[in-house]
Amino acid sequence: MTNTILPFYQPTNKVVVRSNGFYQYDAEGKQYTDFDSGVWCVNLGHSHPGVLRVMEEQAKISVHHGYRFRNLQSELLSEKLLGILNLKGGKSVFLSSGSEAVNLSITLAKHLTGRNRILKTDNSYLSAYGHGQISDQNAGLLTVKMNDIEALSQIDFSEFAAYVFEPGTSFGLIRFPDPDFVDLISRKARKAGCFLIADEVTTGFGRTGKWFGYQHYNIQPDMVVCGKAMGNGYPVSSLSVSAETARQFEKAHFRYAQSHQNDPLGCAVALEVIRIFEESGIIRHCNETGSYFLEELTSLKNRFPGKIDDVRARGLMLAAELAADIDGESISNRLFDDGFVVGFKQNILRFMPPLTINNKEIDLLVGALERNLNAL
Repeated sequence: MTNTILPFYQPTNKVVVRSNGFYQYDAEGKQYTDFDSGVWCVNLGHSHPGVLRVMEEQAKISVHHGYRFRNLQSELLSEKLLGILNLKGGKSVFLSSGSEAVNLSITLAKHLTGRNRILKTDNSYLSAYGHGQISDQNAGLLTVKMNDIEALSQIDFSEFAAYVFEPGTSFGLIRFPDPDFVDLISRKARKAGCFLIADEVTTGFGRTGKWFGYQHYNIQPDMVVCGKAMGNGYPVSSLSVSAETARQFEKAHFRYAQSHQNDPLGCAVALEVIRIFEESGIIRHCNETGSYFLEELTSLKNRFPGKIDDVRARGLMLAAELAADIDGESISNRLFDDGFVVGFKQNILRFMPPLTINNKEIDLLVGALERNLNAL
């Protein structure tokens, strides 16, 4: 196959020809168990039949319509999503990617507050462009070390438009902030009129064992951003805001226009994803299999002292941090050769499989990891 794709990232030479459930298949017919959910997107598994059915049905009715019309799918999705997020009386907008939605939430916070500074914790990921990049335009971005309560006393929150809170650092490291830290930074932000934005692009839709990651904490965000698993592989994202934020927006309106905004196809897909979540008990399954996965990784850590330094997990968002002298990239590559797709960064193996994963597949993965550790 001729390669005419710009190499912004480095894939293998394997060509995927089919994806189904938690499996992917290459052109040679080899099966891979996807423990990375297609970069954390397919929480219901690849090619879910219910999602495919709705995609086909809605594609025959209306895919995209432009600025002159409203559509029923976006209205129903907003109402449904606001209810789950406890943002009743609020409003939503639907876009295509998490990066777009995060950038829009920050732009909105800056517009409504008249402030230009943004606060985030280290290892969190704002977006692939715009406010997520290092540039002169983002000179006001301040990063505070996660769980460093002492550092919060040095911050003048009245300078900041928003604190962007990622409830679990998906930046490849799988770390979770302490409740005391989140509580304090949220209270300081709110007292200073600084918006609290929950970035649920990765942690949303059951990944952490709750509908949304922020629900592990005693907070209620002003804005919530969703993406990735919201469309189960189809590109749709959202920004939902509280009733009070919506009222402020009505008084200080600004225009934001891009081609794919509130598209009926993406909204219909997201509605089906929510329906499946509500009717399938998948979040309960996530907690059960996540607990089992954590037990197996912890047992493996105990059997390999000096090779696995730490195991971290929340729901089906897990990591095994390897010792510094272990060639983690080699292990990651060997696991791929064994038919397992896992994430890897900074000597940390990341496991974020579809929430439909079962104990049998977990056993196979842990067994393969054990064999590769034994071979060192």
